Amino acid sequence: MRSLDENIKKRLQRYYELKRTIAEKKHAQYLEGLYQDYPEIKDFENKRTEYSLNKIRANIKRENQKVQYYTEQILEIDQQLNIFLQENNIPLDYEKIKYECSFCQDTGWYHNDYCVCTEAALKILNQQDNPFAPPENMVFSAFDASIFSDKREKEFFSGNISPNEAIKGIKKMFTVFIDNFDQNFKNFYLFGSPGTGKTFMMACVANALREKGINVIFIKAVQLFEIMAKRRILLNSFNPDPVEQDTVRRIIDLIWKSEILCIDDLGLGAKGISNTYADFIALLDERLNSGLSTLITSNLKPKELANEYDERIGSRITGNYDLTPFEGKDVRREMAQTRKNKRP
Repeated sequence: MRSLDENIKKRLQRYYELKRTIAEKKHAQYLEGLYQDYPEIKDFENKRTEYSLNKIRANIKRENQKVQYYTEQILEIDQQLNIFLQENNIPLDYEKIKYECSFCQDTGWYHNDYCVCTEAALKILNQQDNPFAPPENMVFSAFDASIFSDKREKEFFSGNISPNEAIKGIKKMFTVFIDNFDQNFKNFYLFGSPGTGKTFMMACVANALREKGINVIFIKAVQLFEIMAKRRILLNSFNPDPVEQDTVRRIIDLIWKSEILCIDDLGLGAKGISNTYADFIALLDERLNSGLSTLITSNLKPKELANEYDERIGSRITGNYDLTPFEGKDVRREMAQTRKNKRP
């Protein structure tokens, strides 16, 4: 289990508290119905309680014969109750609350460590309150390398490999990254012309990590710059709306602290107003210093970033990111044309 920040720990605690409360309420309702249908069970329980109290009193007074007598009566009551339960097909452990996890009893804690069920719990929490989720249909199971050309052409990868070979290699690289995510901090800059699979690949990675319970943010670059600009406006406002300010603050915090941040389409259309570049650089630096992975897709080559955005942005990405080129024909356009040609 990877380390969790305090916010996630609190949410996890609330999650399990709610699960236990629900389980306990269901059990109370179950017992109420059981006692109503089989009042004999309550009679057995009351008798056992009476004998148990008498045994305690006898123990205090050191009345050994009475202790022995009440011990035998309790055993007899238990035997009679078990026979009654079996005759009526009632579970012998009817008194026990049925928690969802039999290991930790829905506490999330087992043998001084997080229970195995917390991975599923984190996955559920990750999918809650996150407005920046990757497209659900972009997953590795839907990945089809055959749509990429298997021909080696000079214009793509200098003819050394085909787009098909390249995309398979990129998928393998990201599979290793996903499998070793907790131990292997990396950043990736996926760049290339439109329709070469950058966004699809990044979304596949994001969805695979979400399945592991990783906290993922998948956001368009345009939207990211808009949020940062909005934050600037609120900070400089004389009397900002407190609700709006809190909403933007929480979104910024979500983006800054996500375990993996996926920024899609950092291209010409996503150029933010100049005073957001400093915030974007601060974001890249903060995540780099915190060991939080960031993936970025763009139509711009690394050397073009400095010209179109800011030299500092270009240097940070070229110096701290694995540069991953996507080359080939626009498969998105080719597939659209194929579908169009098939229409009657």
